[in-house]
Amino acid sequence: MKPAGFIMKVDRLGRVVIPKPIRNKYELNTDDALEVFIDDNGFFLKKYVKTCAFCGKDENLTDFKDKVVCEDCLKELKGL
Repeated sequence: MKPAGFIMKVDRLGRVVIPKPIRNKYELNTDDALEVFIDDNGFFLKKYVKTCAFCGKDENLTDFKDKVVCEDCLKELKGL
């Protein structure tokens, strides 16, 4: 990772503002969800994209018993 050139402060409620150039570059809009990843060196944020719990596809998704499943995997599950 490389520095983005922005220093942001955490407010008293634990929030930070993501600068507009970064929001534009990564197509972040109001109410978009972000996923947090951590390791021993720190953390990073990534725009959350729903994917199938079984194959990882991000198209033709359905919510099934608190999981996200694609159409192909759902058909396969029905055949079991």
